[in-house]
Amino acid sequence: MTDPHDTRPERDRTVIVNNDRGGSGGGGGGSGWLIAGLLIVVIVVGAFFLFGDRLTGGGGGGDTNVTIDTPDVNVPDVDMPDVDVVPDGGNAAPAPAPAN
Repeated sequence: MTDPHDTRPERDRTVIVNNDRGGSGGGGGGSGWLIAGLLIVVIVVGAFFLFGDRLTGGGGGGDTNVTIDTPDVNVPDVDMPDVDVVPDGGNAAPAPAPAN
């Protein structure tokens, strides 16, 4: 029901719905494919550097010889007396933990 004392004018409302997202006509999503493509390129480049020697045949397979020249050091034998070491206080065993 309408109120007979209502003096507001009636208005027509127009609703415009725009579903056009532009792009390739497939509903968008072009930036998602771009990010996915860049991610694949990064993974392939990383795998090449990580496993590159296996993919390209390695570095040559030559022998690796290491020569270490150390100086001759003559140390005389030193006789040390056998000494029993006892910590200060006279107990060799640690003190028991206090009871709570």
